[in-house]
Parts: sequence; structure tokens; C-alpha cells
Amino acid sequence: MSSIVTFYSYKGGVGRSMALANIAVLLARRGLKVLVVDWDLEAPGLERYFGYFEIAPGGPGLLRMFMEADANRTADFRHFTSSFNAEGPHEITLLASGREQDESYTRNLEAFDWEAFFAKDGGEFVEELRHRWREEFDIVLIDSRTGLSDTGGICTIQLPDIVVAMFTANYQSLYGVRDIMRLAQKARQGLAYDRMPISVLPIPCRWGVHEFQETQVWLDRICEGVEEFYADWLPRGYHVRDLLERLKIPQADYFGFGEKLAVVEQGTADPQGMGFVYDKVATFLASDLKDLAGLVGESATQAAESNRAKAKAVEAAKPPEPEGYRHDIFVSYDSAISELVLEFVEALKPELAALRATPPRIFIDVQEIRIGDDWYTELSEALVRSKALLAIVTSRYVGRPHPRKEFYTFAERSRETGKQLVVPVFLRGDPERFPEFVTRFQGFDLRYRGLQKAPRSRPSSQREIMDIAKALSDVLDTAPAFNPNWQFAHDVPSDGLSPIESP
Repeated sequence: MSSIVTFYSYKGGVGRSMALANIAVLLARRGLKVLVVDWDLEAPGLERYFGYFEIAPGGPGLLRMFMEADANRTADFRHFTSSFNAEGPHEITLLASGREQDESYTRNLEAFDWEAFFAKDGGEFVEELRHRWREEFDIVLIDSRTGLSDTGGICTIQLPDIVVAMFTANYQSLYGVRDIMRLAQKARQGLAYDRMPISVLPIPCRWGVHEFQETQVWLDRICEGVEEFYADWLPRGYHVRDLLERLKIPQADYFGFGEKLAVVEQGTADPQGMGFVYDKVATFLASDLKDLAGLVGESATQAAESNRAKAKAVEAAKPPEPEGYRHDIFVSYDSAISELVLEFVEALKPELAALRATPPRIFIDVQEIRIGDDWYTELSEALVRSKALLAIVTSRYVGRPHPRKEFYTFAERSRETGKQLVVPVFLRGDPERFPEFVTRFQGFDLRYRGLQKAPRSRPSSQREIMDIAKALSDVLDTAPAFNPNWQFAHDVPSDGLSPIESP
């Protein structure tokens, strides 16, 4: 095995650097030759987690390496590293940022032009670096910068075989990391170098252990949000939730102070401890994501084999689905209230499931990052291939072009078919100032029902949720057959549009 693993998070504060440092020590103690790279050049400091060990004086770090490569078209990474013994048979090689050794670090970082570097065949240098690292080490662990950046693209697209995608139980953190991983996988396909697809290992972090009900809700939400990344490497029959249950890193207040290593101070034996989970992750990475039995246990592995056999039997007996609808309900809303809408839809799901023989397929787009036009095409396709529209209507919603087009698409389909295919839920704003094509549909006025918090926290809203679920179920029962000529409404008439009030 030889692999390059990038640790990435969209938002800071997830414990990414701490996780990498702990896992590096565990891998070294297993006898692997480990290289650790601090590529978070704007906020470096990974080496501080290794203060337990004597770090031998070494080279000037990653930034200086790139400065030399920029000037001379080449640089030997070995001249820029240091090393230390973490009580394993091989020393850990550390390629730090270089901030600690370089008084000119900040000035040099601001002056370095990554775009010019890549214009001068910098990509070839990075490719050669990747080749040498895979030859000389068993595993390379890269600490990447958060968010979107030039250097982040190197770490998430060109270099890695595996990306450990870390996030907290937070909408921005979860969906931000999901969107970046989608972009990385797509960009990987366009690389000029021969490369296998990236394997993404999602890991929930800073996991609270005292709010049992909320943790179960978030595990369901996370499964739904990241399950697409398991398709590349997780054999059929395994449940994504089983992996997430074992990989979630618990919150431990003690390790939130200073740069401490749980595997040194706490060890790995306590099932409730951070070190225990780090050990699981280290073992799984060391197996190149192959040792599922070691991660989820023999019983889950046997169950997966049984699940595969059952799935094959069901598929063999199942007739092919006709081309047509892919979703039952398309949820249209303003992204500014995405958290509220997600909670609202989750409250609807059990009510819909109770009313129908098969739980309806609900499409709800949640994106933190939208780059290019692909998202628009995918969203339009999902809209056209949905049976009904659940519109969460606010003054801001009808004032934004895309949500308005979504509503008008179904308004036109309702007019063509003579059926009401839209269920509006009026949440904020003055309906008298909404477009006529919105207000002509009978909907649910929840503007004065206090729907500003999660529906589960307000038992008084249960009746409204049941009524909305019933209305949606009725629409699905009477929905017309799919018409391949249906189109997304790219233009919405301006008549009937009043000035939109502020939300």
C-alpha cells in the first residue's frame, strides 16, 4: 500500500489538524513510513501537535520548497523536511509550512503567485512530487486549507488518493464539504494526468454525546448528505450509517485546550475516547479503505453479505422502471432559510410515510457552493421530473429569479393538465404583494403560526404538518402521467409582479 491522504474541512474548528496528528502517530507506531505535510499555509502550525517528541532541526519548509521550484523549475523536498521519532520503527518525516523557521514567511506567502507558478509547468513539479512521495513512503498525510483556495485545489484534486472529509453537525460545515468534494471529483476527471477517482471518507467531528435524540436526527441527515461518496469504494450491502457510527469523533473538552494528542495522553482503549476513534480511522486508512470487518465488526460484515444476496434477488425480479418521474416532491424554497426548511421537511416525512404505501421520493437541493452551470442543469432536470411542488413561499422567495421560475414551471403544468400540482406554504411576507400565479393556488398560511423554529420543537404545529402531508399525498395520487415535453420555465412573465418587500 502507498497512498496520499488529504484531510480537508470546509469550515474551521472541526479538529482536522489534531485528527491528522493523532493518526500520523498511530500509523508510525504500526510500522508505516509516514510523511506529514502542513499545506495550510495561511494558518499553519501542525508541528505544534508533535511537541511531545524531539523534532530534529531540518529544512525551511513547504513554502520555501515552492519558492525554489518556482525559481529553478525543481526542488528536492528532502532538503525542506525535518523528522522525529513517535515511538515507532521509522521516524515521521515532517514537511512543515516553514513559518517557524522563516522570518519572511508572511511576506513570501503574500508575494507567491500560484497562478504564475502553474503557468510555468508548476503542475509537472507537483506531479513529480506526488510520484516521489508514493515511492518513498507508505502513507502521506496532508493537512489542507479550509474553504476554496488555489493550494486547496492541489490538495483535494491533483495529489490525493483519499480525502478525509471532516465536518461538524452544522449545515454549512456538512453541505460545504459535500459540495467541495463534488467539485474535486469532477475536476479530477479533467486532470491532464492519469488518475483513479478520489475516494472520499466522510467523518463527523466534535460529536456531542449527551443529546441522544438530536444525534440520531443528525446521523440520518449526514447519511443522506454524504452517502454518494461511499458508492466508489463501499461494497453493496453495507449501511453507511454503520460506518458513520464508528467513525464519528467525540467532543472532548480537555483536548480543546492547547495542542494535545489524545493517543498519547489518553491512549486508544476507551471506546468513548477520541483515541479509540482515531485508532479506527488509522486502521482503516492503513488498509486503503479495505478492512471493513475491522471497522464495523464481523456481524455487520455478515449482514452485508446477506443484504447483497437479497438485493440481487429483488433486482432480478423487479421490472425495469420506465423513463419518467424520478422524484415525487420537489421542495422549492429560498436558500436563506435552508435550515428551517430542512427541519420542516423532516417533520413531514413520517406523516407522508404513514399516508402512503411507499415513502415518497423528495428532492431538496441544499448547496453551500455553486460554481459553473452544472448545478442549474441538474436542478432543472430534477424539477421537470418531479410530480409535485412543495413551495415554501416568502417575500424573498418570490423576489428571486430561480425560485420564481420553479414555481412558475409547476403553475404552467397545472394549467396545462387541469390539476393542482403545487402545494404552497406561505411562511413570510404579504400575499397581496405576491405574483398572481402564486396566489391563485390554495395553500397553507403559516405566517402567524410561529414557524420560525424547528417544527419538532412545537407540538402545536403537528396539525398543520399533517394537513400539508395530506394535501401533498392527494396531489401525488392525482398527478398526471409524465410528459417528456414538459420543460423548465426559463422565463417568467413580469405581469402581476409587485415590488417585493424586504424579508
